[in-house]
Amino acid sequence: MRKKNNVVAYFFLFPALIMFALFFIYPNLEVIYLSLFKWAGISPKKTFIGFYNFQVLFSDLDFLKAVFNTLMIAFQSMVVQVPMALILAILLNKKMKGNGTFSTIVFLPMVISLVAVGIIWRWLYDPEYGAINLILGKIGLQGLQHAWLGDVNTAFLSVLATINWVYIGFYTVIFMSALKGISPEIFEAAKVDGFNEFQTTLRIRIPMLKETIGVMFIMCISGSFKSFDLIWVMTGGGPVNSTEIVTTYLYRMAFRRMESGYASAISVTIFLICLVLIALQLKLMKITAQE
Repeated sequence: MRKKNNVVAYFFLFPALIMFALFFIYPNLEVIYLSLFKWAGISPKKTFIGFYNFQVLFSDLDFLKAVFNTLMIAFQSMVVQVPMALILAILLNKKMKGNGTFSTIVFLPMVISLVAVGIIWRWLYDPEYGAINLILGKIGLQGLQHAWLGDVNTAFLSVLATINWVYIGFYTVIFMSALKGISPEIFEAAKVDGFNEFQTTLRIRIPMLKETIGVMFIMCISGSFKSFDLIWVMTGGGPVNSTEIVTTYLYRMAFRRMESGYASAISVTIFLICLVLIALQLKLMKITAQE
């Protein structure tokens, strides 16, 4: 009977497995294969060059700059977005008037298309007509008015501010769900023991949310290496590569310079970097869980 059930299960899984192999496994294997060739993408001619693309890649200063910027986005996501989301989730978890409305406002950026978000914030940062410079002028801070996305010193920070605005709400909702899973009796016992809000967060909430925080860190890493549309719409990787990340650089190589073989090598490298970082994070989570 069990064997018959397994056959039925495999029968229903087979179409999904075919689709998975066709649209996921095969394209990824094809990218690995193309990374070994010099190819313009639209040309039928491919020249086998082995690992030469990878040799060039690791001496490509523009690519290394893009990797650095991507890692900085991932790092600041972990140290800014996750703590801010935890604080907001704790506040919103309290029974206060207007929490439902404020929760909706916090999560709203995730509902909007990232392309639309990029366009909106590009307008806000506009040096002549943007709301940010107009507000600074109205309150007498004309000296702070700036071409936010046109200056190499402020463009990356401006993009980070937008990224944080989008994703803090997303992590806040996850934390709120996780906090609801903690028994209220634990917090009542902590209150009886004389714990204040900070001590309760440090000794109870954070330890009980370790797995959730670990998953969020993995999402920060993978999300940073997959990010594209927001930065491309806002800055296109400029000025002077100051906001270039690995995906915008990959797009530039593949569809602007028509170096599809080199772009494939970038894709494989991005995959390997993500694999290593996530493996380290999982190892750290396992060590932390054992303590």
